[in-house]
Amino acid sequence: MATKNLTAEPQRDFTKGECPEVLKNKRLSIENHQICIVKADLGPPNPKMPEVMFWLVKSAKWNVSEHAAREMVCGNCGHYWKTKFIDDCMKQYEQITPPEVDPSWVDTGESGGYCDEWDIPCTHSRTCNSWEPGGPITDAKGRNLLEYEEEDEEDEDESE
Repeated sequence: MATKNLTAEPQRDFTKGECPEVLKNKRLSIENHQICIVKADLGPPNPKMPEVMFWLVKSAKWNVSEHAAREMVCGNCGHYWKTKFIDDCMKQYEQITPPEVDPSWVDTGESGGYCDEWDIPCTHSRTCNSWEPGGPITDAKGRNLLEYEEEDEEDEDESE
C-alpha cells in the first residue's frame, strides 16, 4: 500500500516547484483520506447540512461551543495550504471527488487546498481532529498569517 508515511516530516516548502505527490495520484489521495477519516475523524460528510452530531463531538473534543467548533475548519487551519502554486497543482492533475472517498460524502463544489498534516487535498469547509489555528498558509515558504504578524512585530521592535 502506497499511503503516506504519517511519521515523516511533511513537505512544507514548495519553492522547488514539485506538486505534492498526493495531488498527482488519485489512489494515494483516496487512501490518505480514508486514513484521515478513521484516525482524525475528517468530516463532516456534507458540510452544507447541519450535521449536528458531528459538530457536537468536535466541540466536546476541543472543549469549545458547537458554534466555535463550526468555525474551526480546514480553511483556517494551520496545516491548510491555499497558495497559487497549490491551486495550479490541483488544476493540473485530476482530483478525487468526495464520493470516491466515501459514498456518503457530498461534493460541495468548493475549491480546495492541501493539508500537509494528512497529505490530502481538502475542502475548506471540512475539519478533522488535527485542526490547529493560524491558517491558511498563503505563502510558498509555508508561512501563515500568524507568522507574518510575528515578522511585522519583530521588524517594529528592531526599528525602535
